[in-house]
Amino acid sequence: MKRFGIRLAPRKITAHNDVMELTYPGPVGIGVDIVEIKRVRSIRFLRRFAEYFLTPREIGFFERASDPVEFIASRFAAKEATIKAFPGFLKPHDFEIVKEGKKPVVHFLAPERADGYCALASISHSTDYAVGYAIITEK
Repeated sequence: MKRFGIRLAPRKITAHNDVMELTYPGPVGIGVDIVEIKRVRSIRFLRRFAEYFLTPREIGFFERASDPVEFIASRFAAKEATIKAFPGFLKPHDFEIVKEGKKPVVHFLAPERADGYCALASISHSTDYAVGYAIITEK
């Protein structure tokens, strides 16, 4: 079975009275966050703000971004959404969000925090807002 674009194996198979039931892992958390881009544009020290929640690898992407304000707004929204969706305690430097092709991909850097979980993220923006959406599933 495929869900969210990934192949899922049954977590549990039970049989009762000749009826087989397959239980698939589902979302354990959903998060969303929206950021007003003009508020980010008004930040005086944008790099210092970026260092608060971006990993060194993400800082590199920020420095090469064609629109650094849009990059910061969208990454902040996506990171906040991921933290909100995660079932336990998660800090911004425990994971990074990088683009692979055109899709944002969440990489957990602290395996002890994320063992057994997978995160799916989506980022969108307009001229005024950036939004991040995240779903956490069991592996």
